[in-house]
Amino acid sequence: MMQLIARINSPVAAAVLLLFAAACSGEQGIDAEGSEAGEARLGLVSVGYQHDWMESQDTALLTATAQFVRYSAGDHDQVARLLALPLDPRTDLPQRDRCQLYDLSIQLGAESQETEEPGYIELLEAGDLKVETEGSSVTLYPSHFPGLLPFISGVTYGEARAAQVGRAHQVRASSGGGESVGPFSAQLPSPALPRLISIAGNLPGTSLTVEKTRGVEVQWEASASSPDAVTYIAIRHTRGKRDLALRCRVQDDGTFTLPAAMIADISGRVEIEMARLRQTPFSALGLERGELRVTVRDTATIALP
Repeated sequence: MMQLIARINSPVAAAVLLLFAAACSGEQGIDAEGSEAGEARLGLVSVGYQHDWMESQDTALLTATAQFVRYSAGDHDQVARLLALPLDPRTDLPQRDRCQLYDLSIQLGAESQETEEPGYIELLEAGDLKVETEGSSVTLYPSHFPGLLPFISGVTYGEARAAQVGRAHQVRASSGGGESVGPFSAQLPSPALPRLISIAGNLPGTSLTVEKTRGVEVQWEASASSPDAVTYIAIRHTRGKRDLALRCRVQDDGTFTLPAAMIADISGRVEIEMARLRQTPFSALGLERGELRVTVRDTATIALP
């Protein structure tokens, strides 16, 4: 029997506290549509399908997360970073065939200032959330956020996992609704898994210490069946106290070379991620916008000198 794991995503609590501190810095908030300060109500269901390129079978770890949030006095990018929302291709990727370094570090104002109306974040309750793929399903349950401070309220959703599932195929997310968000249902065909073929000429099973002075060529199985999917390569790493991510949006033709200049400052063991992402909107009472995102990725650990 498939083992399902559900747990509370504890970093959310720390992130929410940081968001309040940022809101008190006196910065003007911007809602998700780019209008002036007000209130935004957003919902995001993110389904991930992660494969290790060392595995010969097309089985992988299926994960599902969800965030339903109402907030003010903090722009959308700030909320996304502090709540560790999944990558949004509209704002978190460069143009096609380009690479860009993204700073994911949390940056707060140097000085806290009093405001007439302090910012808030409310984590909305949308009931039990079920995510189904062909032959697999996981359920995310709301858990009340601990009442640490009066300006924080709502619930959090843990991450649900199903180990070693087959291909995701069609993905469906649904909920009967809860106290703050009404019923909804969304479905989306999963992109094909972008299986890695080689990294700098190395095949799976070889020792991956990669020379980077001439760039790093990545080869994968191209797909013509996912023309509407976004394809990208990512390497996440740290530099001092900074949390960084190098991301390249690529043409899905099976080959791309990470520029030597972009990886020159990356060293040590890092994970390289080859991913395809597809998304679709959904509507629900209580939300301005809802979105289902499905990301399939093949990952490999490499060593850069």
